[in-house]
Amino acid sequence: MIQKKKNRMLISAATAASMCAALIQACPMSSGLSVKAEEKELPAIFYDTFESGKGDWGGRGSASVSVSSDNSFSGSSSLYCQDRAASWNGASKELDSTEFIPGQEYSFSVNVMYTSGSAEETFKLTLQYNGADGKANYSNIATVTANKGEWVQLSNTNYQIPEDASSMVFYVETVDSEISFYIDDAVAAPAGTVITGAGGPKKVVLGDLDFDGIIDGFDTCLMKEAIIDSSITGGSDLKAADVNRDKKLDVADLVLHQQFILGDLTEWPEPPKPDNKWDDYQETASAGFIDFYKTSINSMGNTYRLTSKLEAAENGEPLTIAYLGGSITEGTNYSKPFSKYVEQTFAKGSFKEINAGLSGTSSVVGLVRCEDNVIKNNPDIIFLEFSVNDHEDIMYKKCFESLIKKCLSQPNEPAVVVLINRSKGGFSSQTQMVAAGKNFDVPIISMADALTKAFNTKLLQPDDYFQDEYHPHEKGGQYVADCLAYFFRQAMRTENRSDSYIIPTTYAYGSEYADCVNVDPSKLDGFNAGSFTRGNGYGQGKLPYSYNFQKNSANNPMTFKVNAKGFIVVFTANSTGMGNIIVTVNGKSTKISGNKQYTWGGPDAELGYYQDTAGDLDVSIKVENANSNFTIQGIGLIK
Repeated sequence: MIQKKKNRMLISAATAASMCAALIQACPMSSGLSVKAEEKELPAIFYDTFESGKGDWGGRGSASVSVSSDNSFSGSSSLYCQDRAASWNGASKELDSTEFIPGQEYSFSVNVMYTSGSAEETFKLTLQYNGADGKANYSNIATVTANKGEWVQLSNTNYQIPEDASSMVFYVETVDSEISFYIDDAVAAPAGTVITGAGGPKKVVLGDLDFDGIIDGFDTCLMKEAIIDSSITGGSDLKAADVNRDKKLDVADLVLHQQFILGDLTEWPEPPKPDNKWDDYQETASAGFIDFYKTSINSMGNTYRLTSKLEAAENGEPLTIAYLGGSITEGTNYSKPFSKYVEQTFAKGSFKEINAGLSGTSSVVGLVRCEDNVIKNNPDIIFLEFSVNDHEDIMYKKCFESLIKKCLSQPNEPAVVVLINRSKGGFSSQTQMVAAGKNFDVPIISMADALTKAFNTKLLQPDDYFQDEYHPHEKGGQYVADCLAYFFRQAMRTENRSDSYIIPTTYAYGSEYADCVNVDPSKLDGFNAGSFTRGNGYGQGKLPYSYNFQKNSANNPMTFKVNAKGFIVVFTANSTGMGNIIVTVNGKSTKISGNKQYTWGGPDAELGYYQDTAGDLDVSIKVENANSNFTIQGIGLIK
């Protein structure tokens, strides 16, 4: 126990420099902050290191697994699990019932680590098996809470397989998220075998850099080394080393640590407390509605960009908020009151709102028009709302994730917030949108979560929110605005602020379409409209390039040439009565149908063509049947 005393020793900068130099000379150099123990020979039943492949491991549910050299616990490779649409999706391995006997005990161990998502995630090692009745059962082998960026171990030295188990599957999952993760050194051995691994999450004690429970000169030497080679940048290591708690490691921490070892200091300085009015803000809503607002925060995410933009607005800089979505956004019932709140609360300088909602459109269409309707306005904060317009096809998943990346990648570094709604009947694309949003660690506000709980607890009735199956009425829109306002206030609190943000390079589904921009085909090389005649567009100019196919006995194709990776075709879609087009690129043809389920005569989109690298594309688009109608609403070029 560290004893506190009121008087602290103060030293000059010259003394600090002198002490630091002495420390650097006095401490022996070691190989680093921590060293992994070498694995000794084990009586293993299996020992999967993933150095030569993924072996018999596979993805569970929608998840996929592959060998990765980006991160490893030991050796040079690990198994990377991604494309998870639910928490139970993960990395799995079937157990041979001749080696794993029901009723007997075994020792199991897997090391796990993740790099994108919240600061902490809980992982589980689970056994799925069929019981005597033939039904699937699930048994927990081990559970551990991990810090982002740090390996932890899921282990149980004496796990008993249920006596009636058959068809056994051993797998790693998370408790409540869909993050991607790595596993390494998966081992099964006879009961009682202690398997060396990453161990549990580190218990952080200020000044204890080697996590041995003792603050001593060895920790001072490790701190010195870390300052010299800048080896500590985050996680538990930085928390332990940052003894003055200013969120960085430097000479000031080293000097304080030496004072502590010498007995001149018996308590660490209090952390600096920023003057933050939001820390003391008192909510005035009822307890029921405060819980409603809290429930809407599916993920606080990384708040660095958001709080930076809001602080700049408080200091008088211009603030622009953009909303990109479907008809819920276009209706302005939530965007109008929320923009008013932000303008009155944060914007001490000029304020501008961009409502880029367009009824009946998906995130695929949103990606195509994002450049024209949103990015060109240089917004500071962008809300993305397509949750009742998207569906489970991989195109929607990839385009929504590409949309997040496109917005995040702009030079003015806008903040991005994912807004999720639901229909009255409960439909929402939340699972896939949460996966993409958490991959990029952006804030996620789920009215689907808040409303579902409110309906179940009778805080609200569906008619208190919905004016029809999908859209909130004016009062319902105010509920959305209130949830967003609560989130902004929470994000501004010191405890929820992030120090920096780096765009992740891993993806839940893929973001290869992020460079998509809307183009006017008539301005491309070799353009010939064929039997397509230019029309007036859709949505009052929000899709500016429209081409209406006119019945023509010749049925001539539209043609153009372009250098790109590919393109997306935006077209009028409906559940029935629409025609097909044949898209031919460099001799390779694809059929696109205007008949799409869950569309209402507005624009939807499909991938016309894609290749991994940019090249010359010779494009021809022809209606399959000369007696059919087909309207091309836009071309999204993937540069």
